Order: sequence, then structure tokens, then C-alpha cells
Amino acid sequence: MIYQYIASKGGQNKVNTYYRKSNLGEWLRYFRINSRDSSIESQSSLGKELHLDQKQISKIERGEVEPRIETAFKWCEITGWEEGQDIIAHMYQLHPFAVPPVHPELSQRLSDSIGNMRQQMLTAIESLDHIERVNNKRRPGRDLEIDDVLKKRISDLFDLMPAVKSMMYAAKRDIGLDIKEINQMWTRWCVADQVVMPTLNQMEQGKVMV
Repeated sequence: MIYQYIASKGGQNKVNTYYRKSNLGEWLRYFRINSRDSSIESQSSLGKELHLDQKQISKIERGEVEPRIETAFKWCEITGWEEGQDIIAHMYQLHPFAVPPVHPELSQRLSDSIGNMRQQMLTAIESLDHIERVNNKRRPGRDLEIDDVLKKRISDLFDLMPAVKSMMYAAKRDIGLDIKEINQMWTRWCVADQVVMPTLNQMEQGKVMV
């Protein structure tokens, strides 16, 4: 298992990541060679899609040039490796929920991912009930003690995120689901229901629901 340690200012709060940023080029090369689109297996064909020449693609794969994150994300999208975007997000710790993706073998068949998703949801519901019971026992004005048991229960909820992604990837590969379309549908519905964070203009005008 390979770890990379990223320290914040002052050397505090070090975060360990499962994948090395120095291996990004090798990962991108792997995604190209094993592209889910057979027309994007050569450096030249991929370069055309990314608006880069073959030499630039080669330098990125050899680790001589670090690509922009946007380019790396697009690379993964074009080659059909959504897991690659998760790997990159984890490498760079782009957000607190950037964890390693589920093994791709578990994200191929929708039937398998449904079974996994159902089990994860049942476990999450059980853990949510536990968290609620613990929280209800809090004394007024007292902080809740976050012990190892509570952390494990919370991690069961955390586990839903990679499980959902795995199911979406399987649905795309097995039945042709358009994930971007689902993204857009969800966004439209939630904007209409006013449950998403407002635009900056709305925030500045004070049009924020409290």
C-alpha cells in the first residue's frame, strides 16, 4: 500500500492519501491503453479529443509534465474511467469526501451494484439509528463524545458515497445511463425546491432561506 503525506501550514493535520501524485501520468497512461472507447487508445486520438498534440500526451504519461486537473478529469471522462476522476480528487484532496473509488470490478454490472447498495443502505440505517440514540442522550450544553464506536457508525454513512458512485458507474456501463443527465435533472429539481446553495448574486442580495 502506497501513501503520500500532505501537510498543512505549520506541519499540522497531515493527510495520508492512497495514491501518489507522482504516479498520475502512469494512471492516465493506463486509462488510455485500457480505454473503454477503442477509438481512444492511441496518444494521437486522445490528443485530438483533449486538443493536445501527441508529444504533450507522451510527456504527461511519462510524468515529465503535470497536467491541469481539468485536463486529467477530461482524460478520464474520454477514456471511460470515472474512477480516475475519484483517484485524482483523492490525490489532490480536492474535498473532504475525496476517497479512493470502489474496485472497478464491482462497478461493471448493475445487478451486483444494486446488491451492494442495498446492503450499504441497510447498514447505514442501523448506524443512523445508533447515532440518533446517542445524540438524544446528550445533556444540554454538553458536547457529544465522539468515540471510536460513533466514528465507525458515522463511517457507515460515509460509505454510502462511494457506493452510490459505484452504482452510477455500473448503470452507465451496463445499461447506458447518462450520468450527466441525472446530474442535470437533480440540479433542476433541487433548484426548484430551493434546497441548493443560492447563487452568489442571490446571497449578496440577501435572498437566502434561513
